[in-house]
Amino acid sequence: MLSLTPEHPKKKRCQQSNRSPFLVDLVAENERIDEENKVRFREITRKQKALERRREAAKNDIILRALQEGNELENLRMEKRKILDEEKRLKALIEIEKTNAHRKDDRQAAVLAEKRRHAAKVEKRRVENMEKLAEREAVRMKKLEIKHNLKPKKKSCSKGSNGDIDDHQKSTPNSSISSLASTIK
Repeated sequence: MLSLTPEHPKKKRCQQSNRSPFLVDLVAENERIDEENKVRFREITRKQKALERRREAAKNDIILRALQEGNELENLRMEKRKILDEEKRLKALIEIEKTNAHRKDDRQAAVLAEKRRHAAKVEKRRVENMEKLAEREAVRMKKLEIKHNLKPKKKSCSKGSNGDIDDHQKSTPNSSISSLASTIK
């Protein structure tokens, strides 16, 4: 309980005046609050600037990655085009090689056929020349027989199954010439 002493009201007043705003140095309090506000404001602006820098850096990073991906995509596209062009070129080379191989085969076949035609022509000319020589020789022999009054010898002058003159007939004109020449001497 409270005692009613003369000091008690003084204490009571003191306690009441302790809470009074007039006891506080308002200017100092105001300066302290201002200083706290300035520090808080500097901290907030510093954090905002740091946050803004991070956002800007992230945005730039994203843009750079997008540009690099665009470049990478463009590089990949160009590389793919080059690969496709190279494949087309190789396919064309393969086709050219195939046609060249066919052309080479065709050329070889044509050269072989030309050689065969030439050989056949040469053989035909040779056979015709041999026949002409045999005819001339026969005519010459007849003329010689008539001139020298000789009786003709019977010779078998037949062509072989392939149209060529037999080897016996090939040697006959020369041998008959030599026998005729010996009789003339």
